[in-house]
Amino acid sequence: MKGISELKARLQVFYSNRKIAILPSADEREEYAKVIGDCFMPCAQSILAGFFTVTNQEGGGMVIREIHPTAIELYYHEEGDERFKDPIMYHTDDRKKAEHPDFFQKRGINSIPYFPVGSIHPHTSGIDITFENPELMYRASFLIREYNVVYVKGEPPVKVKNSTEIYDDMLIQGIPLEDSDWMEWHDGGMIDEKNIERCGRRNVAEFVKNKSGEWRKNTDIVGRDHFTLGGVQYVKCPFKWQFRIRQ
Repeated sequence: MKGISELKARLQVFYSNRKIAILPSADEREEYAKVIGDCFMPCAQSILAGFFTVTNQEGGGMVIREIHPTAIELYYHEEGDERFKDPIMYHTDDRKKAEHPDFFQKRGINSIPYFPVGSIHPHTSGIDITFENPELMYRASFLIREYNVVYVKGEPPVKVKNSTEIYDDMLIQGIPLEDSDWMEWHDGGMIDEKNIERCGRRNVAEFVKNKSGEWRKNTDIVGRDHFTLGGVQYVKCPFKWQFRIRQ
């Protein structure tokens, strides 16, 4: 699967950038997030330039749709004490411990495994493509927040803004255990950085620590950009971790 190898190589650029990055204290969250976003920008330029194809295995590998990401969101979290945290991220030790205190004890493990670079991670918000790293002990992924999908070659693409619709587009064949050659990545080079807009992640709250040292969503909205979710108003996460093609 040459295309997937190319995508993985594009994502490995983040590791190279992260390894040499000059990072502030993890307590300086916005400054820290800015550096991490800069590390990811070359990846975003490549991802937004390319597209996925999904094939019909029963039809002899015929392409049945193209998925062109148009907006992606970075999620990044570091394991260990006194390190940078992204509490909204699903695949982290910290979140497992917070939600299920006996999670690791019951399973006889000390940590959840790091996903290999280029893994698909379906969850309740959509589908992530991961690029985690056990050496630097970080979890990292991008969510395909919006995309254009071509169902019939030659026909106009359909714009999709609901990230969970990708289950029916990318995973329409399921995830075959015996043969996973149902999806391919088509590299498109790199989009010029000036054609990418960086903004906040959608419906992601700012997290702050309470007096007990636990992370909570910030509801102190006075004078702050905020949004409403489930009838509750939250301060918007200030990290500019959504990367979208400028219209």
